Amino acid sequence: MLDPKTDYLGLPKPTVANDLREDCPRIATALDKVDAHAKQTDEDLANKEGRVSTLEDWSASLADRTSTLEVHADGLDADVAILAGRASALEGKTDAQGAELTHLEEEKATREELSSAEATLREERDVAFSAHDTSLTAHDALVKRITVGSLSPVIGLVCVEDGGGSGLWFNCDAEGQPVTPPKSYWDYHPIYNGLRRVLVDNQVMVEHPKFYYRAFEISSGPFQGRRARVISPERLDGFKAYPSFMKNGQEIDRWYCGAFQGTNEGGTPVKVGSRPGKGPIVNLNFPTMKQYCANRNAGGVEGFRMWNAYHAGEIQLLALMEACTSDTQAAYGRGRVDTDSAANVDATDVSTAKWRGHVGLWGNVWQMVDGIDVATTGKLRLFKNDGTEEWADTGFTCPAYDGTNVAYIQTFKTGAGEGFDFDDIFFPATTTTNAGLATVPDGFWGRNGSAGNVCYLGADWSRGVRAGLCALYTNGSIGCRLAKV
Repeated sequence: MLDPKTDYLGLPKPTVANDLREDCPRIATALDKVDAHAKQTDEDLANKEGRVSTLEDWSASLADRTSTLEVHADGLDADVAILAGRASALEGKTDAQGAELTHLEEEKATREELSSAEATLREERDVAFSAHDTSLTAHDALVKRITVGSLSPVIGLVCVEDGGGSGLWFNCDAEGQPVTPPKSYWDYHPIYNGLRRVLVDNQVMVEHPKFYYRAFEISSGPFQGRRARVISPERLDGFKAYPSFMKNGQEIDRWYCGAFQGTNEGGTPVKVGSRPGKGPIVNLNFPTMKQYCANRNAGGVEGFRMWNAYHAGEIQLLALMEACTSDTQAAYGRGRVDTDSAANVDATDVSTAKWRGHVGLWGNVWQMVDGIDVATTGKLRLFKNDGTEEWADTGFTCPAYDGTNVAYIQTFKTGAGEGFDFDDIFFPATTTTNAGLATVPDGFWGRNGSAGNVCYLGADWSRGVRAGLCALYTNGSIGCRLAKV
């Protein structure tokens, strides 16, 4: 019997050389092997299909993970961008800190320079004090003792020496210690900066914002024993609202002063106004002028009146404080004081007597002032400083005019009583007819006769150097200035 086999599986192959009975078992064996091989192949195929399915699942999972990684990568890119921005900001901050450090170093150097300069100044001051003890006059020594202090909005004025023609004046702080503010200080000071022109009832007025005030005797320092007048935009201990900001016993936030000397606005009844391009209203007695001012209070308008001693006193205080001198002509302008007639209230020479929007404060025409007069007894009366416009008898005898010689303020009256305080205004305690001994260079024409006197301020067109913001004349009629509270 022949036993041929297939090449790959080695299966028995039938052959014609064999008897069928011999090949049948061989064929059966071959079929069994084929069947077993097919079974194994199917199992292997199923196993491979399972592995393929697993691989496909892994592939899908990898795809998901890849997508997740891509999203994460995008997030990382965004984080990197944010970090880059923060890094850039930190670099900028570092640069700024470097610049600030440089600035601080420069500031430190400046402070060291200032400290050195202060030490030098102290040495110079000590030398000056020593020199004073041996050779300098009291006046020169006092000037050398002036040092610069804090420049807060609380600022004051001190007359540190009387006489000399216009006195010796200095600015001071809240405690009466010397300060030297630059010119720009006043432009940015809330009280001075708040003075502004406005139109009220078609009249050109200057708005005055409320401030607080204290007058006191200085207890220590180079000005010890002198009296200080100090202002503050806010209420402080010991301060009160300046009397121009009182009305019927209550504080008011502002009042208005005519920007020009009073003008005749006509009408029936006649009204005093404050308008440019017109001549001053004059040749009226005091009661008539007061009434003409009050005539503006019609048709819902109220509060107009002739300005009073506290309105004028406030302007004097602020202007003298800013100039740090009583010579307002030298500080602000001569005014119309060298001619023989009045001019329009805004004329060129009239306008040289100007301070912060107020034109013609001296010169051109005298200006009546309410709230201050001299009784037939010669005693001075003042409006009470509570804004009620009730009279307070001061008991002080007004210095008299001798009828010939103009006088000048030499010392200021101080002291207080029921409803009044002389520190609220500038009024003489003593006067002199010697201009060289004056503390204020403006003329003072005092009590005249026995019939009683009202008060005029500023002088007229012919008073020359005797004119000024503090020129006073207690007599009978002339011009005025409008106010509104």
